[in-house]
Amino acid sequence: MRSLVIAAALLALAQPAMAERRILVRSPGQFDKAVARIAPGDTIVLADGVWRDARLDFHGAGRAGKPITLTAQTPGRVVLSGQSNLRMSGAFLVVSNLVFRDGYSPTDEVVSFRRAPGDHAVDSRVTGVVIDRYNKPERETLDHWVALYGERNRFDHGHLVGKTNIGPTLVVIREPVDGLRNDHRIDHNFFGPRPNVRANGGETIRVGTSHYAHTASHTTVDSNWFEHCDGENEIVSNKSGENTFRGNVFFESQGALTLRHGDNALVEGNAFLGNGKPHTGGIRVINRGQTVRNNYLENLEGEATVSALSIMYGVPNSPPTRYVQVEGAVIEHNTIINARSIAIGLGMDQERTLAPINSRLDSNLIVNLDGSDPVRIKGDASGVALTNNVRDPKTVLRRRANGQLAAVGAGGVGAGDMVVVQRAATGVSWYPKD
Repeated sequence: MRSLVIAAALLALAQPAMAERRILVRSPGQFDKAVARIAPGDTIVLADGVWRDARLDFHGAGRAGKPITLTAQTPGRVVLSGQSNLRMSGAFLVVSNLVFRDGYSPTDEVVSFRRAPGDHAVDSRVTGVVIDRYNKPERETLDHWVALYGERNRFDHGHLVGKTNIGPTLVVIREPVDGLRNDHRIDHNFFGPRPNVRANGGETIRVGTSHYAHTASHTTVDSNWFEHCDGENEIVSNKSGENTFRGNVFFESQGALTLRHGDNALVEGNAFLGNGKPHTGGIRVINRGQTVRNNYLENLEGEATVSALSIMYGVPNSPPTRYVQVEGAVIEHNTIINARSIAIGLGMDQERTLAPINSRLDSNLIVNLDGSDPVRIKGDASGVALTNNVRDPKTVLRRRANGQLAAVGAGGVGAGDMVVVQRAATGVSWYPKD
């Protein structure tokens, strides 16, 4: 008997593992049936064509090295139109190469990393997805095109253009039921033109909300291209702690990267290129422990909260929704060329009475070629040490190979010879940007 058991076990080990399947589906009904029987390593393929009013609930338990994949038969030839959306939950899921166009989501999210509260995705990825003018009929109806929940998810190489109704284009939503530590990555996306919504809620990216801003998200936003993102003053709104914004390009976008709530953000290696367009801004600093270093800013015409750089006043005992005093900000090795305004101590009024403290601007290159001084001291700036900065308009500048200006013989002042993402490296190759 024992020998029979051993023989059976050896026979089982000798059997090949279940083959990874590639399942072609041609309707939402076939998709639902495929989802019900998928296994790690399987791929569901949506047949080329227009999928109208398709509500795709994609869920499953993949494994590291064996994700469950949902993709188009041909990149760009699967168009989800009408009232379509995608919701996903589970682990190690990958979605790629879909287009949302000619319609709007039946819910308040087009692509969601959650099917229901607590039923979210982890260790999952959405890549190469296009959302093109997929707007609610009424401008005042709020929605998000992409909503990240859960942990360790990635949204990359997306092409998101033409959002006209209110609500951030992409949002990290942080609730205890779905986890407050996120470790998400948002990278290599093309965020195309977004007109001004003339209200709050026109952000291109928002990471968190004020309610849980005192907790750390650990989200990284890197290597994205923001072009004509004019939805509101906050192009990117940071509202949680310990996030990183690195290597992004803000091209002729009206607004600023705003550290609105949350502490200990890192903003480094980004380029802000205004080309003289009105209201183009840079970086706005609020809260504690923010680090802004090695960024390049040129030809920015914004003032006040959309200055090339602004450091805000704070509110005593600030509630979560207001302005925490700037403390311990380190702003160093940045290059700011031809800026209309750098505002230090901005926003002082009867409510905001706390000046920035224990902060420093060090080794920055600040030059306006017309000889004007962009630095505006708006309040008490004694808590901001200005050291080793070069502000002489006669400074000799030269263009580096990367197109950025640098001071000749400045000895390490200003941004280094950094490499930022190229426009062609963002979004997808199979859908036109222009």
